Amino acid sequence: MRNEMRTLLAAAAFAVAGVVTAQAADIAPMTGHWTKLGANSSALVYYIAEPDGFHVAITTQQGLTDQAAVARFETVLAAGQSAAISTPRGAGEVPARIVLSNAGDHLHIAEPNAAVSAR
Repeated sequence: MRNEMRTLLAAAAFAVAGVVTAQAADIAPMTGHWTKLGANSSALVYYIAEPDGFHVAITTQQGLTDQAAVARFETVLAAGQSAAISTPRGAGEVPARIVLSNAGDHLHIAEPNAAVSAR
């Protein structure tokens, strides 16, 4: 019985951990990173390192897969620079905002918390 309780508690901890939205990611050049922005929207981020900085591409999808509105954003970030991408959500919700930062040897991505809403 005691082992079953430990197993149940461990399973519950993993389930809760799986629900928590990631808040940040660090990626290497040519490595794609997908993040969920809301119930029916997401973003894919990748970059290449060039002498003038990181050439970053962000592709967002808003809506159902077969009817999705797709937008692509591109920017060049020199060392130490940051840029933010903001996408709208539903009425009464704050926009999803991703902040991208050139951290020298990798791109840092501060992701939105999908559960945040304006009240």
